[in-house]
Amino acid sequence: MKKSVLIISSVAFLAIFSCKKSTDGNKNVIVEENVTENVSNNNGKVDSTYAAEKTVKNGDSQVQEYTYRYVADDGSSALVTFKNSDKENTISIKSNNKTITLPQKEAWAKGAIYSDGNIEVKSAGDNITITQGNAVISLKKARGQ
Repeated sequence: MKKSVLIISSVAFLAIFSCKKSTDGNKNVIVEENVTENVSNNNGKVDSTYAAEKTVKNGDSQVQEYTYRYVADDGSSALVTFKNSDKENTISIKSNNKTITLPQKEAWAKGAIYSDGNIEVKSAGDNITITQGNAVISLKKARGQ
């Protein structure tokens, strides 16, 4: 009886401590991130900027994400993410804890049009125009970006 308890204890001990969990992860996926966040105070006005770039490489495929802070005419801000991959290009706009994501329909050198249903987003240079029905919202990239 003592021998069987000793053997079971030994086997349990080896089973618990001999398992080594690999923390290396998938070596084929490479993630590169670059995030900058600045706050400046010019002439009594505080202007915060945010920019993030992320590239994920998985074998032959690559996904790039660029996130910038944009400001509306009323002073409210939104984080805008441009996502480019081999399969599709999208834009995501996050403001007031709500996010809309639209696929790209048309592109040119310094801009693009994204649309889905009754929402259309036009990106041209540092400006974004969101149109939904009769409502039009204009966003401009925050200063310093």
